Amino acid sequence: MRELVNFDSGDRLRLSVEGNALVSVSQKGAKTKQSKKEFANEQDAKKACIKKEWESLKKGFVLQDSEAKVGEASLHVYIGGGYTGALSFASIKDEIYVYKSAGQKDGGKPSDILVKLDRSGAIKEQIALPKPLAWDAQCVGENLLLDLDHEIYIFEPNGAKFREISAEQNLKRNSEIASFICASNGVAVFGMFGQIFAFKNGEISKIGEYKCSTKSHVPILCAALSADASMLALCTKENELQILNAKNGEILSELRAEFGVLDKICFLDDETLLLRQYLENKLLSLDIKSAKVTKQPWIKDEYLRVSEFCLDSTAGKLVVIDQSRAYAINLQSGDVMAEFTLAHVVKSCEAKFIDGKLAVRTDYGCFSLYEI
Repeated sequence: MRELVNFDSGDRLRLSVEGNALVSVSQKGAKTKQSKKEFANEQDAKKACIKKEWESLKKGFVLQDSEAKVGEASLHVYIGGGYTGALSFASIKDEIYVYKSAGQKDGGKPSDILVKLDRSGAIKEQIALPKPLAWDAQCVGENLLLDLDHEIYIFEPNGAKFREISAEQNLKRNSEIASFICASNGVAVFGMFGQIFAFKNGEISKIGEYKCSTKSHVPILCAALSADASMLALCTKENELQILNAKNGEILSELRAEFGVLDKICFLDDETLLLRQYLENKLLSLDIKSAKVTKQPWIKDEYLRVSEFCLDSTAGKLVVIDQSRAYAINLQSGDVMAEFTLAHVVKSCEAKFIDGKLAVRTDYGCFSLYEI
């Protein structure tokens, strides 16, 4: 059933379109009230339903749909404070941490926060961040790694403690301002200030260094960790990419091909990388052994351009997104499982798989879960 719930007040709201009418059923305590508003046509009634739903979300209601089908949202939570480039979130056990830019407090000090949700969408806590601008967040075991304005911090939920890695490792800020975090299989590899570290079982070890070239005054840097956390793909130059041993930083291979500048990479499997071209937003596939750019059979023309993509390697599912248009692909068969529209997207979003569901944080301020 699709309904809106306010966990603070206990109020509930059900919205539906019946013919040309918007029907609202609200429940406050033991009292239930129904209203019906007629429109000129069904399309206008549906628009009014969407508007009412959004207004309710912004008032603190959470949308839940226990009967959502593939491509439909089972959860919408209004977070606010979303904008292009900093839409990070991550899940630890049954909790989801979503970054919120909260503007500035009196005196001009930044007040960015982590909003902690449970799986029902209820906001359990709002945690002040030590620095603004969370560009990325990744779960590693029972910890959260955060890229806060290009400096990596570890957040330990037990005790709500932030560990400042630069202080622990006695790192000094230098000209390398670009940073990255990638995680899989309980391991993280991250880079800041030109140095690469591995984080495993609570321990940090340095495994290498990097130096970024630039394109139009923007540093080139993106990285990905293989599913078993054995290999790190690292791109710091145009048309060039390295595969490193993620445990010791040894260069396993150097790949050169005409793929241009990249801003996102992902291991499709141990032999193939998915690449997204910077600015062009074009999706490419790179064979690691031959260093050749290939075209996967499921990369159809209609979704060659992607603003975001994410992979569930365990389930063999890939979702590619062009602004608000999304495709879910079965990698084994190459079939498109669903084509759907993401709600509450202006231009961009960040997407990840969480326990088989597609989790999306949008630039319009919403966090959602979709059935895939």
